[in-house]
Amino acid sequence: MNPTTQVALYSQCIGQCSTLESIQWNIYQGFETNSSVEWIYFSQMNFYENIWFYGRFTTNFTALSQLFLDNPQINYWRFESVYQFTNESSSSALNFVINHPPFNGSCSISPLNGTLTTSFTISCPNWFDDDEIKSYSLFSWTNNVANRIIVAYS
Repeated sequence: MNPTTQVALYSQCIGQCSTLESIQWNIYQGFETNSSVEWIYFSQMNFYENIWFYGRFTTNFTALSQLFLDNPQINYWRFESVYQFTNESSSSALNFVINHPPFNGSCSISPLNGTLTTSFTISCPNWFDDDEIKSYSLFSWTNNVANRIIVAYS
């Protein structure tokens, strides 16, 4: 998951839902320990209610990207919906792994300017990515950033 993206989740009760009393979303941080992940409750849920988290007690839950950006040391996140019924509870969870950006590389373009018929060479050596680089995009625009377009995608 890209850490600059917000998470919007939806949960639905199916079946015998007439005794449903409440819905609650919980968030857990994951820490790698001996090739497994240990989950610890994110204890600041109440503090960030309606700041980072919206809809905590509804079927629609949103966590803003600020959660991930302000906690860059956390690579694993779990979002859990808990349905409380009269005599029992039910839960479901979805795990996310943060996709860190590539590092250590640089890019150059030659020539530095041209026309529509100019052939450009773009070189981007020495990039490393623990999650592998699966694709890349090249954007082009004039002095007006609103005219941005994708000119190549792989």
